[in-house]
Amino acid sequence: MYYKNIKRILSISLVLTGLLSATVAHGQKYKTMSDTTNLNKEYGEISLEISKLNTKLIEEKNKTADYHSKTSSSAGDAVATAQASKDQADVATNGNTTDTKKAVTDAKEADKKANNAKNAVSDEKKNNQKIKELSAQIDQKQKLLRDLDSQRAAIMVNASLPVALADSVHTN
Repeated sequence: MYYKNIKRILSISLVLTGLLSATVAHGQKYKTMSDTTNLNKEYGEISLEISKLNTKLIEEKNKTADYHSKTSSSAGDAVATAQASKDQADVATNGNTTDTKKAVTDAKEADKKANNAKNAVSDEKKNNQKIKELSAQIDQKQKLLRDLDSQRAAIMVNASLPVALADSVHTN
């Protein structure tokens, strides 16, 4: 009785494994051992793309620190220059022409630094968006690699399944 249950379980397991392998093999791009060379080629290409994307991602992350410091310093410079311009404008109200010209020059410089600060913030936002896009591309490529791994495993399982051998003793 015990051995009959074991036989049933093993035979059902073998049938289910065969069905699972057939189902997986049906929905995949690479199905036979002869396809493994193409699979390996595609795997290598995708791995190379991932490494290039990782390099770009590292570069963009390094730029983030630069943009952040540029944003901070530009904002501080803009505030300091605006204050100096305001002080110069107070002096220029006395009617001296050179003080007025100096106030105008300081105001233009303050405006330029404020625009630089605004551009730095914009650059930092663009950089963060690019980092998100690169991360998404890397995730997509890694998903493709996992799919290729599962296809390779299915090919190996199908290759290791025993083929019905001819009975050498009872041939007709």
